[in-house]
Amino acid sequence: MRVIIQNDNGSEKVYESAHLIDTTLKNKVLLIPSKTKEENAIEILRAYLSGAKPILYDQENIALKEKIESLGAETFNDIDFAAMFFTSGSTGFPTGAFKSRENIEKDMAALVREFGNFQIEKVVATVPFIHIYGFLAALLLPLKLDVDLFFKEHFLPHDLLESAKPHHLIVTTPLYIKSLLRLDETKDLSETIFISSTGPLPAEIAKEFTDKFNTTLIQLFGSTECGSIAFKKQDDTFWSPFQGVQTSLNAEGLLHVKSPFISQTLWQEGFVQTGGEIQSFDYALIENGKFQLIGRSSNIVKIAGKRYATAQIEEILEAIEGIEKALVHVKHNNAELKDEVVQIFLETTRPITAKELKSAIKQKLGKINLPIELHIVDKISTTLMGKKCMPLV
Repeated sequence: MRVIIQNDNGSEKVYESAHLIDTTLKNKVLLIPSKTKEENAIEILRAYLSGAKPILYDQENIALKEKIESLGAETFNDIDFAAMFFTSGSTGFPTGAFKSRENIEKDMAALVREFGNFQIEKVVATVPFIHIYGFLAALLLPLKLDVDLFFKEHFLPHDLLESAKPHHLIVTTPLYIKSLLRLDETKDLSETIFISSTGPLPAEIAKEFTDKFNTTLIQLFGSTECGSIAFKKQDDTFWSPFQGVQTSLNAEGLLHVKSPFISQTLWQEGFVQTGGEIQSFDYALIENGKFQLIGRSSNIVKIAGKRYATAQIEEILEAIEGIEKALVHVKHNNAELKDEVVQIFLETTRPITAKELKSAIKQKLGKINLPIELHIVDKISTTLMGKKCMPLV
């Protein structure tokens, strides 16, 4: 496998994966913070190929950076793992997930089983590599397929369209899919495959994209703790679990996942054992072995008897004059009579009241029947993958 990085001036730098192996790194715990894509790709690939134990984290998350660096690598010396990843922290402080080599290799076998049938000659990646999606689909998949990996530090939509050629697999996100749709130009990409993950892509957007470019779009559903869970193609509604993944619903209709890809050990304030099973907060429907996602329990608001995604509420709020950015979260407190509270975090340029917010929501969706906890904050940060992070209040 070759790793090819194109500079902004058009020049390229090439690394051979076989030359990255360093036997002195075997079993050594390495802290690898987010850096440039080139630095991260090479450091992570070298660590994995050399049998080291890399801890990968987004240093833009200051609280996480300070926590990890204060603990030091030695804290994790006695844990048997091949790589450690952190959740985005979009609903609280990030959780660390230890991935064993068995977790990763079985996950990769499932991905290769699905993508190995395509004629792929090169993987083009727009995503960072320190998160589980970029690590698996953008870094290890070309390694397993023995094809080149190509990326730039900064991809503009027209750059990506130019890089999308026959027998190329594009590993990207909904943001780029939507950005490509906005381009005036079009192109026949019938021999190009796109993978999208990290967030939901509405069926109408998926259909518009595949129709415009005459291409194949495969969406991946997964999480840091679970690894790969399922996939769907084109504008399908239902997700197909990867081989080895078992899905079911609990009494509340929330998706339960059992899989050989799941981290056996998680790190929060201490070490937690999963037993290879994770109870998600995703409402779902299951039919004929496939499932449809309805929304996350912490990202679902019940308004006028109907459930709405918090992202939809955020769009309504961000359309209000003076609101720069909004983050909506449903907080659960079983000790209270009203066990759900809608937390709203706002970046604003003028004073905003909860009454004004309720009025705007009511006009669009109906009367909100949950208490609102309003927080005006200086900044709502986003991760490298574009997810909003819960502010500390």
